[in-house]
Amino acid sequence: MNIKTKEIYSEVYQVLSLLGNEYIDKLPNSLFNMLKEKKNISYTPQYIEDIPLNKQNIKKETLAIIALLHLNYWCDNEKEKLELKQILKNNEDRYQQELRNKYNPEDIFKKHKQESIVENQLSMIEYKEPLFKRFISKIKSIFHMN
Repeated sequence: MNIKTKEIYSEVYQVLSLLGNEYIDKLPNSLFNMLKEKKNISYTPQYIEDIPLNKQNIKKETLAIIALLHLNYWCDNEKEKLELKQILKNNEDRYQQELRNKYNPEDIFKKHKQESIVENQLSMIEYKEPLFKRFISKIKSIFHMN
């Protein structure tokens, strides 16, 4: 298991510790024990309870796991689950829209087309020798030195 995964487990374990037994008791013992065993023992994140987690130094993967735990174990009724699912769906839709805007194939081809037009224009510029070189060439041609 890589270090990042162990750090994520450490962060989830620390958040669960802050939440307390009310939330830990709703989790399967095997899941909580796995987090406890596989966490990075040399990495102990510190969180301030008054500041939202997304404003603190926490990995996105950790937030995703906590959201999944909330959905699967901490939602008290079906209505709460549906609301959380809707929030997660809206977040995913927003993320996909950002990706489409950033990597839109039509825009990529437009940019490529503009670059090739500029490249073609550069190749059609006529090359002229500098004035001094033209003057020397004229003198050489008069004296047949070429």
